[in-house]
Amino acid sequence: MKKHFIAGVLCGAFLMATTSVFASSVIETTSFPSKVTFFLANGFSKEVQLQEGEEVLNYNNKAYVPLRLFAESSGALVKYTQASPETDNKHKIDVHYVAEKALSEQTSNPAGNKPLEDSKELQLQDMLVISLLPHIQEKLAEVYADVITVPPVIHPGYVNVKSLERVAAFRGFDFLITIDAQPIVGPHIPVGEDELTYRISLAGVELKNFEHLRGPNKDDFLPNYQNLLK
Repeated sequence: MKKHFIAGVLCGAFLMATTSVFASSVIETTSFPSKVTFFLANGFSKEVQLQEGEEVLNYNNKAYVPLRLFAESSGALVKYTQASPETDNKHKIDVHYVAEKALSEQTSNPAGNKPLEDSKELQLQDMLVISLLPHIQEKLAEVYADVITVPPVIHPGYVNVKSLERVAAFRGFDFLITIDAQPIVGPHIPVGEDELTYRISLAGVELKNFEHLRGPNKDDFLPNYQNLLK
């Protein structure tokens, strides 16, 4: 197994903060390839999607996952504040549980109605999002090139279909789809939020409208990841 040397402290049982600058001690860990699934209170399940550079680690026979990844996957919001005299010179990590709202957003349809079980409609929508990912990735890599040093990652779990309409008459193969995308870098650090409208027809895929909604926010980046910002 691959070994890792991590500078810092481990935050909480089975959780690891992704910051590696809290202390000067060095802790030796080993990679612990795992499939992590959250079984939510409303009966739905959510598998954690590990991105490049994210690993479950083993230390003293305990499994550790990045704190932000764990918290957001379980329906929480994480806010990081760099150490300062106002925080007693300690890094401040706030985990806000807004479970009812978060779980609803994770498992509801674009209109915000009651949670959906898997269906042919949902499967087709997910396949459509996957087919658009290369187009989304290309556009957002261009958009964020001036503000971050690496292209952002677009994961289908962070892409929501806002609207879908048939432009032509019934059975006309010409559609407009508007999606909301939230690109990430590193250990699920949010980079921003964008709205894209594509026209999909027999002629191919064409970006019709783009709107950058927000980000990046420096406060979302832990100190050892702020080198990703330009």
